[in-house]
Amino acid sequence: MASTLELPYYATDLPSPLPTEADIDAAPDITLAYGGRRVVEIGTHYVVKYGRGVNLIEGENMLYVGKNTSIPVPRVYALYSNSETRKSYIVMERVAGQTLLSLWPELSHSKKETVAATLQSYFNELRQLPSPGYYGSLGKRYLCDDIFRTIESNPEINGPFTSHETLVEALALKYTYDGRPIFRADFYRQCLPRLLHSNGSIFTHGDFQRKNIMVQRNGDSTGDEPGQLQVVVIDWEKSGWYPCYWEYFYAVCALRWDDDWCLWLERMLEPYVGESAWFKALHLELWS
Repeated sequence: MASTLELPYYATDLPSPLPTEADIDAAPDITLAYGGRRVVEIGTHYVVKYGRGVNLIEGENMLYVGKNTSIPVPRVYALYSNSETRKSYIVMERVAGQTLLSLWPELSHSKKETVAATLQSYFNELRQLPSPGYYGSLGKRYLCDDIFRTIESNPEINGPFTSHETLVEALALKYTYDGRPIFRADFYRQCLPRLLHSNGSIFTHGDFQRKNIMVQRNGDSTGDEPGQLQVVVIDWEKSGWYPCYWEYFYAVCALRWDDDWCLWLERMLEPYVGESAWFKALHLELWS
């Protein structure tokens, strides 16, 4: 199925004229370039994610979440592609503040509780979005998580999936697609259906890490206590309808184990502790 909105997309209420492609190419990077993607900052209003590796579904996800929930996400100002350079562009709001990764060590226990409660409310709201009856991206398209990626299109591995059983089978298919032993793939076929269960798909951010949470401090600060915190979720690249355990699994896979963040996950996400150990091992194999 095609895009959920007509592309190219341009918002009408811009804070300033959109940057040109020359402006974007000359802008400073916010993060290291990766996988055919750059993320750059332009002035006080814009951040642009662009390149041959950029999927405009990310911008559609932000528009969808912004329209259908109260979760703060960056505003999307433009979505377009250049057919000559084969680069795609997501022009979005520049969100001021710190990442939760950099801010977390500075927060008191009470402020950590506030952030955790806020994020729990966000994820609860995501789960209330109606399921479309499949596992996939907006518009009944393939899942954007790299674990389902193939060089050529292969719906049996990429999705969308009409059932949880076909999604689990896709993990085994991806294992042999990558040239790994068929006997181990068959072992996963044997045990994963006993371990992984999902009663329908739920909308999932797909990359819940502190680096993807921006925190703005509002109001005055007193002592070591920052003022009121505004929490904004960024990087909706992998979002879509996944099994209920997916968000927790990826949050565990991303743990650094160097502070107490791991102890707060259950405050924000429904835990799937035993299953996540199996998934982490499979994830590492499919990503290696």
